[in-house]
Amino acid sequence: MAAPLAVNSGASLWGPYKNIWTAVENALLKRQPEAVHVLDLLLKKHKPDFISLFKNPAKSPQQHEKIQKASTEGIAIKGQQGTRLLPEALIKEAFILSDLFNIGEVAAVELLLAGEHQQPHFPGLTRGLVAVLLYWDGKRCIANSLCTLVQSRKGKTFTMDLSPEVESMTTRFTDDLMESGLTQKILTLVSQIDVNNEFDKLQKERGLGNEKHRKEVSDLIKESRKSLAESLFSWACQTPLNKDDTLLLIGYLEKVSVEADGSLDSVNLYLFMALLYCFDVSFLESGTEDRDELMHQTPLLTERQYVAAIHQRLQDSQPWKLSGLQATIRLAWALALRGISQLTEVTALAEFTEADEVLAEMAVGGNAFLFLTDAVVASEIFSQEEFFIRRIHTLVTDFLTRMPMKVKQLRNRAEEDARLIHMSLQMGNEPPTSLRRDLEHLLLLIGELYKKDPFHLELALEFWCPTEPLQNTTLMGSYLGVAHQRPPQRQVLLSKFVRQMSDLLSPTLYIPYLKMLQGLATGPQCAHYCFSFLKGNGSSHAENLQAGSPVSWDHFFHSLMLYHEHLRRDVPSADIVHQRHSPLRGITQREMDGLVAFLQLTTTVIEWSESARLALCEHSQWTPVIVMLGLLQCSIPPALKAELLKTLTAFGKSPEIAASLWQSLEHTQILQTVRRTGQRQAAGIEVELNEIESRAEEYPLTIAFCNLIGTLVESYFPSNLGAGLRPPGFEPYLQFLRDTVFLRFRTRAYRRAAEKWEVAEAVLDVFYKLLRDYEPQPEDFVEQYVEMQGEEKAAYKPPGFSLMHHLLNESPMLELCLSLLEEGVTQLDTYAPFPGTKKFQRC
Repeated sequence: MAAPLAVNSGASLWGPYKNIWTAVENALLKRQPEAVHVLDLLLKKHKPDFISLFKNPAKSPQQHEKIQKASTEGIAIKGQQGTRLLPEALIKEAFILSDLFNIGEVAAVELLLAGEHQQPHFPGLTRGLVAVLLYWDGKRCIANSLCTLVQSRKGKTFTMDLSPEVESMTTRFTDDLMESGLTQKILTLVSQIDVNNEFDKLQKERGLGNEKHRKEVSDLIKESRKSLAESLFSWACQTPLNKDDTLLLIGYLEKVSVEADGSLDSVNLYLFMALLYCFDVSFLESGTEDRDELMHQTPLLTERQYVAAIHQRLQDSQPWKLSGLQATIRLAWALALRGISQLTEVTALAEFTEADEVLAEMAVGGNAFLFLTDAVVASEIFSQEEFFIRRIHTLVTDFLTRMPMKVKQLRNRAEEDARLIHMSLQMGNEPPTSLRRDLEHLLLLIGELYKKDPFHLELALEFWCPTEPLQNTTLMGSYLGVAHQRPPQRQVLLSKFVRQMSDLLSPTLYIPYLKMLQGLATGPQCAHYCFSFLKGNGSSHAENLQAGSPVSWDHFFHSLMLYHEHLRRDVPSADIVHQRHSPLRGITQREMDGLVAFLQLTTTVIEWSESARLALCEHSQWTPVIVMLGLLQCSIPPALKAELLKTLTAFGKSPEIAASLWQSLEHTQILQTVRRTGQRQAAGIEVELNEIESRAEEYPLTIAFCNLIGTLVESYFPSNLGAGLRPPGFEPYLQFLRDTVFLRFRTRAYRRAAEKWEVAEAVLDVFYKLLRDYEPQPEDFVEQYVEMQGEEKAAYKPPGFSLMHHLLNESPMLELCLSLLEEGVTQLDTYAPFPGTKKFQRC
């Protein structure tokens, strides 16, 4: 006779998996020594769960019958005496849950009983809705446990600094999982599990609750898929996949598509990067002790069959769903073959390594660089994963250093294209449309790759060869300061690429090159080297500015001064503001794009390097702050004015510059704080906002101005601002920010919905800084007077006092702030993404 069925009140599809994840966390992430033994026991006990991975207990007629009769005969519960009668409603729900997730009837009852037990933690949800959460939470726990176990393996890319015993235990355990077909299971699961399909099934059976419940279920499903993909990525980082698994991964990637914004989603990005790490041979150059051991573990270097199979698959002319993805994988393979060909230890693969040039040409022709920029680097998750950034850095730098002839070919092509464009324009024809823009895409990729550096890796330092010791050998710590400390060959080649690109730079590559430099200037040291490079690029004689490179401080600031000279001759009067932005004479759209690109580069350099900031500001010939403030008074588009303000904001980070910037703002009246007698209406930025930006429904200038004020307030706050011309103080700026920007931001129209919250966040940030730094004083509550041109006028209150006054009394500002809080709760309660979510949350 069969043993009676007993129900696990902890739910076999949730409780044990929760325990495994807790043990993994305690032993591997929190490093609790006593947790290692617990983890070892749990891994031995639950190894079948990892091997079957996400496989549910099957339905059976015996279980169905037993549960069917549980309302009259009862059912045994593990750890409890006797039997328990189940209500009819619970039995009915159990059969629905069993069909919904295709799980055994007993497992469905267990989930519902656990859901009932957990209900106090989920107010407002029924036991069935809680059971749905527990089911997916169980999957998430097993996926996260697998991912962390794989990350703790001994391998070639990273280490979790665990004891050799723990590392050995997890490596053995995960080796067994891989031998049981882990790659196939993961790729099948991420293909099958789809949030929309799961929601459709749940919707039909009323398995979805309120917006919060839907968001939680969706997050659990997404995290489960992501952790599975990340497991395979972490494996490939530590130990390359074998031939069959690599081919399975390639087969999966052949069918991948991009999101609506053109980027890869997190799951596909992890799997794409997993394949790139399978082809990674950069460890060969590191010269570490375990180099020989790692070489023997890399099938790319030891297995002829592996290389032959992958090579044939990637040379196949059958197009993938994403041609750019196929091109990028081909590029990675071509660079791997080039890396192998330079090894004296590996000679048996010559027939394959000779094909690297052909594959690289196919890759470049397939727009690999454009795909990397738009689909990989632009992905939201890319900058959150350090080893994504490192791998793409290696890919780009390997191309530039290992394939110099290919790089030269791209330059020649770009020069030929520039000639064709120039000839077409001279003859009055449209430029040809079939031009190859590969070098342009490469420069833009480099710029985007290094523009953000969330982990402060400063990988872009490889592109800079310090040159200072050539003139000054006393500089210590530099490669060239001591004869035997020559920079690595790789660094010399990358630095040469940056320098050569600036020589004879064709007009079509000018902006991409500036964007590349902007990326390469991210970080304190990088910014310093970029500043020196642009300084050295200029002409040595001030009177011969034309002789210098167009990519130099000399050329840029000389150009700014010429534009200012030309444009200020025709500054319109305040009474004809409606004509402020007539078509520009003397500055074309292309020139404006170039100015914007150089301003962005300047902003990056001076944001990161204080010495560059002070050196530029104090330069007697360039006087950048004065020229930029002068241009802000001229008739130029708001977008260009916004970039000028962003650059001034970066200058304002230094207190000594901020002090003079406040005085210059007052002098130039960018925001009008003194009204001239007889003047009929306001001028300056207030008119720009009300007349121009509001009409265009775009507000870059207003946002940039708020950010400038926010930086200046934090950097240096003058007590007597405007003294001599008006009652001293910050009040005119505060009135503009409060009355013109903040109180009216909701009533304005926005072409881009997210910009509404960008405006609000920028102005609220200034208010926050003013309130944070304000300490109420007794004299603030008494009227003070100042003498102005022989008569006494009421002095302005400190801005913190003024803001407190508005927030502690019934006022439009208080009303708007409370209304924003209410809107925030309502909007966030929908748990639905909307444009500008992060800025809205900051508001």
